[in-house]
Amino acid sequence: MRRLLTTAEVAQKLGYSTGRFAALRAQLVSARRFPLPVFGGGGRGRKARYDEGAIDAWLDAQMDPALRATRDTPRAIVHEAARDWEAVLEQRLQA
Repeated sequence: MRRLLTTAEVAQKLGYSTGRFAALRAQLVSARRFPLPVFGGGGRGRKARYDEGAIDAWLDAQMDPALRATRDTPRAIVHEAARDWEAVLEQRLQA
């Protein structure tokens, strides 16, 4: 089942206050292809809801590809690569 986020939850996920997110929302949609809301409920007083998966995918797309690869790599591999790099760096410093 998909989780739908409120505007306040999306703002928190992005690191903005609710007011700041509301002010930036149109700019994010037009400039950075931010996901449009999925409206929940019925009637005139419907409140915007956002698909959490779409928000997460958008955030991933904003991330530097090198960081994204690190984030998706199991921690053990990342730590091993860091140790290997430290050894290479140490050898270069001693040479």
